[in-house]
Amino acid sequence: MGAEVSVTAVLVEQEDGTYKANCPELSVFAEGESSEEAFENLKADVTKKVREAGAAVELAPVKCLKFKVSVD
Repeated sequence: MGAEVSVTAVLVEQEDGTYKANCPELSVFAEGESSEEAFENLKADVTKKVREAGAAVELAPVKCLKFKVSVD
């Protein structure tokens, strides 16, 4: 088995119930009718991009933070 690359997947449910998925390290985006479909589409697109780039793949540094905001 070859080398592996670890990346982040961010999925966001849209108002119409569909999902948008994003891999911020590679600036890859995908959509799907469900979160599972969006994730699978993202994985396919990320795999394609990584395989095309090979050893030259460049990952943008990403920090994921979650925070709370008061609504009053």
